[in-house]
Amino acid sequence: MRLRYHLFAFLVVVAGFGTFSDSASAAGCKAPRDAADLVVNVNVDIGEPVISNSLSKAELGTSSFHGREGQILGTTESGFELRWAINYELIKWRNVYCFWTARADVDISYQQLDVNIAAEYAPGSCQYEAVLDHENEHVEVAQSVMRPYAQQIKVALTSLAIPTAHLPSVANSPEIAQEEVEEVFRQTLLPVRDKMVQLLSERQAEVDTLENYRRTWQRCREW
Repeated sequence: MRLRYHLFAFLVVVAGFGTFSDSASAAGCKAPRDAADLVVNVNVDIGEPVISNSLSKAELGTSSFHGREGQILGTTESGFELRWAINYELIKWRNVYCFWTARADVDISYQQLDVNIAAEYAPGSCQYEAVLDHENEHVEVAQSVMRPYAQQIKVALTSLAIPTAHLPSVANSPEIAQEEVEEVFRQTLLPVRDKMVQLLSERQAEVDTLENYRRTWQRCREW
């Protein structure tokens, strides 16, 4: 029984709003007084598992479990996705551009949370229920690990490295401003993602112990 990970590509959407203000220019590199504080929205979708009973043992294959080669009876496949969209604003200041982040929308979700149980075991059978219970442990781990990261992402996005209306940054061109906004979000969010993936891997390994395997096998007379 194994967990397969599929990490999706990241989508970054940046929209620039060009507003040229004489009052802002006169005051130096500062956002206009009516510029709003950074708004951060973090949406979490822990997903719901899709259970399939169509793959045979032969199709599921074999794998090494704690040094032993064994038949795979069930799998949980999770496709984790992290996406963010950034809205930033900029104004012309002397020969450069003053810019700050206005809004950030972050989505973390499981685009795939598939449970496969060997087709040889019919729904309702002892073997089917035993394998399903084990795979559901993987599902519960996947879902429980994701929930707390919404708050961690919000905390990360309060980093002083992110330009805000209160502390804007300067770039030589709108294109450089966009690149800098993208890069600071990558540097802020990807470490949080990496910690989550590491914790997920560790917690899933705790499910796949020899003791848990024995407990599952002992539930049914024949396999």
